[in-house]
Amino acid sequence: MTFRATILLSGRTATGIRVPAEVVADLGSGKKPRVIVTLNGGYSYRSSVASMGGTFMLPISAEHRAAAGLVAGDQVDVALELDTQSREVTVPGDLSAALDCKWSR
Repeated sequence: MTFRATILLSGRTATGIRVPAEVVADLGSGKKPRVIVTLNGGYSYRSSVASMGGTFMLPISAEHRAAAGLVAGDQVDVALELDTQSREVTVPGDLSAALDCKWSR
């Protein structure tokens, strides 16, 4: 699924892209699909589409904007594909030990 959009600024730092409802429907994975986002054909990252007040939005963190060379107000070509890979987080050993210690009391 591809579409053209403007990077929107909300507040001082939050940025995102409005995703057309028909794009979300065509992805066929509910109203909060996990996706791989490709901006301007070159920079990709994993994310999820969110529904905010009846509008579908895709967040773009400062890290992703910097890596893609984009800022709020820029027009971008957006390609979305369903992200079907497992999303697992590896807990660092020191954090795991600290959590074990706290919960064992």
